[in-house]
Amino acid sequence: MLFLVAGILIFIYIYKDLKFSKIQNAVSTLHYEWIVLSGVFGLLSHFIRALRWNLLIEPLSHRPRVYNTYLSVLVLYLFNILIPRGGEVARCSVITRYEKIPFTKLLGTVVSERLADLVTFLLIVGVLLAWDMSYFRRLINNNQHLSWDIGAVGTGGLIAVGIMAIVIVALVVIFKRSSSGSKFRSVVFKLLGQFREGVQTIRGSRNKWLFILYTFLIIFLWLMMLYVVFFAYEPTSHLTFSTAVITFAISSFAFLLPIQAGLGAWHFIVIQCLFLFGVDMDHGAVFALVAHTFTNLVFLAAGTLAFMLLPVVNQRRVKKLSFKEMAAREEETPQTPWPAEESDHSNKTID
Repeated sequence: MLFLVAGILIFIYIYKDLKFSKIQNAVSTLHYEWIVLSGVFGLLSHFIRALRWNLLIEPLSHRPRVYNTYLSVLVLYLFNILIPRGGEVARCSVITRYEKIPFTKLLGTVVSERLADLVTFLLIVGVLLAWDMSYFRRLINNNQHLSWDIGAVGTGGLIAVGIMAIVIVALVVIFKRSSSGSKFRSVVFKLLGQFREGVQTIRGSRNKWLFILYTFLIIFLWLMMLYVVFFAYEPTSHLTFSTAVITFAISSFAFLLPIQAGLGAWHFIVIQCLFLFGVDMDHGAVFALVAHTFTNLVFLAAGTLAFMLLPVVNQRRVKKLSFKEMAAREEETPQTPWPAEESDHSNKTID
């Protein structure tokens, strides 16, 4: 909640002096075909994420249907907009309900998936730093407090991970010293075992190279979502692909904070990045507002539709399988022979 309030305050601070007429004029002159294309890239990235998630689930001896994993990923982004980090729990709950896969195993695969995203993202940032650090230096010089903020986020994250590790170790020690017949103890160790099994699924994936390809493709599609919106707004239509790469990489730090959709923080970083490339603050603010708003509207609409479709498509499937099972049983049932008494009686009648 504290981070959300901070995000709202940042958002208000950014847009308090921006005239509504500029926003209204921008919305009326947008090239919406690029906005639609951005949404298509976003939905396609979610489909690739669903395929990648299936790769992680298969080592658990389960093969969920792609439409269920895809719809659950759409639900993920819907809940992430509503509740910070709530989407991960939501998508695991969806698959547990409709595919009957243990929740804790799925949660372990989510950890593996997010670690892969983080490593890939850090790799991209490292390449950009090696390529040209001048943009990063200029961004920090223009916003001296930004380096402290990023450091604070990183330190806070390390502290949170440390606390979680201490708690887990303490729980393990307590459970090991408790009674061996404790039912609660056995349940906890079972859940921890399932979680560990889920985390280790990258190692057991049938196609690790395909997993890596999916990971880079997802990030590339996220980048394209931002890049094509440049062409939707006249003051940013001249910006290059390299500008989009740098803006995308730096602005992604905003999502380290547990704020719904990076509200406020993402807008601020994008505005500062575009300013380095000659886009004035007002135009940068309008662009950030347009890109962020329309992207999240697409995710809200798609996630809501997916949430409503899930029980429908799975109910139809149950009915269809029930019909097939009945037909199979009918075929497998042997034909009942005529009773002997009836056969004898018929023979006598013919005689």
